[in-house]
Amino acid sequence: MKNVFRMADGYGRIARDAAVNLGIINKAAGSPAKTVVIVHEESEFGSGTAKLMQKMLPEHGLEVIEMIKHANPTRNFDNVALRIKAMKADIVMPINYPGEYILLARTLRQQKVDFAASYSVLGGGFNFKFVNDLPEVAENMIDVNHWYNPKSPEGMALRKRVEADKKFFTFEVYLAYNSIRLLHDAFERAGTTDREAVIAALASSTMDPLFMPYGPTKFENGQNMGSRAVSIQAQKGDVEIISPSEFASAKAVFPRP
Repeated sequence: MKNVFRMADGYGRIARDAAVNLGIINKAAGSPAKTVVIVHEESEFGSGTAKLMQKMLPEHGLEVIEMIKHANPTRNFDNVALRIKAMKADIVMPINYPGEYILLARTLRQQKVDFAASYSVLGGGFNFKFVNDLPEVAENMIDVNHWYNPKSPEGMALRKRVEADKKFFTFEVYLAYNSIRLLHDAFERAGTTDREAVIAALASSTMDPLFMPYGPTKFENGQNMGSRAVSIQAQKGDVEIISPSEFASAKAVFPRP
């Protein structure tokens, strides 16, 4: 499929970054976390990501003691919360879609389940709206996801434009924006709309990532090898990058108070 290109990472590479970042965060705090329970939705997204995390986390000194699969939709997480409470796992790792992500987070708080951190991978409900609507639930939760570079003036300017229009600055905005930039750049460099010429221009793209926390754009089999996911945390009503360090806008609160 030589005419298919993706600027952002897929879940395989995101799982790798999630494991690496968690290892770094845990080590910087003196390695208080030892065990992880993964709560994932039942489709290929949740099951596939969970299997990758189960394989990768031990490489960073973390043992997965349980993998709990749930259906879509799930309307009640009381029993799951009680299981997690009994396990006394250090880290709860949700991998699910928005409805279940938010319901699980609320249930864990309501059931007063104690753990060092909620560290999700592609958490469907983790965004500015979640932090705005449920600040007490969201505070100190961590997710690994697509994000923008908060150190970039262009990124902050675009966020202000979106928020001035009474909208939330979600990843759909900046990922779509950069995908259009990628295509525009290819047309400009190709100097034509000829199909093969544009495909060649896309394949050889070295576009500046602008306000994404990426390295230089470089495609291999249609995947941008310069892309990466980052670990983000809800802190005091905002969302901060906490890892990797070159893009971090705040220090991790880990373990949570």
